[in-house]
Amino acid sequence: AIKKSGDDNAQTTQLNLLVSGDLGRKVDLSSMPGVADSLQQIYDQAFGSSNEDIKHAAALALGRASVGAIDAFLPGILTALEKSSGKKQYLLLSSLREFIHCYREMEGGNLSSSVPLILPHLEKNCGNDEEGVRSMVAECLGSLACLEPKMILPVLQELVTRDTPKKVVVRWTVGSAVKFAIGGHISPNELAPFMPTFLGLLQEDDLAVKNIALLMVYSAVHHTPQLVVGLMKEQILPQIYELAQLNMERRIDLGPFKHTVDDALPLRKAALSVFATCLEKCPSSLDIPAFMPVVAKALADVEDVQLQTHTIVISMCSRHPIPLVAAADSFVAPLEKTVNKKKGQKTGTELERVYEWIKSGLRVMIAVSKLDGAMNNRKFAEFVDRINNSSKHGPFLQAVEDER
Repeated sequence: AIKKSGDDNAQTTQLNLLVSGDLGRKVDLSSMPGVADSLQQIYDQAFGSSNEDIKHAAALALGRASVGAIDAFLPGILTALEKSSGKKQYLLLSSLREFIHCYREMEGGNLSSSVPLILPHLEKNCGNDEEGVRSMVAECLGSLACLEPKMILPVLQELVTRDTPKKVVVRWTVGSAVKFAIGGHISPNELAPFMPTFLGLLQEDDLAVKNIALLMVYSAVHHTPQLVVGLMKEQILPQIYELAQLNMERRIDLGPFKHTVDDALPLRKAALSVFATCLEKCPSSLDIPAFMPVVAKALADVEDVQLQTHTIVISMCSRHPIPLVAAADSFVAPLEKTVNKKKGQKTGTELERVYEWIKSGLRVMIAVSKLDGAMNNRKFAEFVDRINNSSKHGPFLQAVEDER
């Protein structure tokens, strides 16, 4: 049926491919004479299809079929992986990821005998030039770490400390793999001894490595806070404070005009996300008053960061009001600038965006003003009075009030 449908009927071909893979998860296709070889040829042909959906369906199907017939399909995947590059390599790694993922879902799934065959190929591609390939390698390593932590975690630790010409991209891949492993609910007891080494990625010079390390920390705080609580003071918080304030703007000359790019923006957003999640999951590990100057600075940042910080401040009002009240005067200048944002020549959706930005700032002002002691701060109280008595802010204040 797959051969007959081909590219001309893409949906039917995808369905047939996926059905063949799902069948292979339940039944050893190699026990049926000629079936495994025939399917291997079909999957290989589908990898060369002009239809992207067919390619991806074939990758998933090959991975799933390998579960029931490891000896028939896995060696072929690994051999082809050794010889391929680019898109084909990505598809084969997709098959490998699906194979490992399916094993994780099996009751009592054990891949220990296959790991020594798989691991060299993943190690080799940790430094691949293609980010998509490295991401797929990281997913495979993360899933394998959940299945076989005693085999995989020492390898990841060795990779992250290895000094090679491609150490930057290798370390990015390892950080990403650990992030996936944490999200996949790896045993905290198995991972904990290795976390100090992996957290060293926060101090790498490369911005992409720093960013993936922040995402790794975010995943840990979100899923298993106990992994990082004991390491907060020494390894995590100093880096969070620093990266939440890092600014690396550069101007790009595009001929008739110049464009400003801030390479540190993703880091600031990720660092604030970690702080927000710590507030929810493990607030006792934070020095919240020490972070208030960072919050004040973030309130004056670009729009995305401001809106993110508005959400953080409002959530803190119910849980951690005392540090907010103490820092209220430092919020005045950035909030006043936000709520007085000029609309300029903007129309339509851009104008709506400005209005939402203003209302977001007003929500913060109102939330903080209702905290015990906030209006005793003269500078903050005068700011609130100015806005409440301003005719141009009246409609916005009413709109915010109507949301309640």
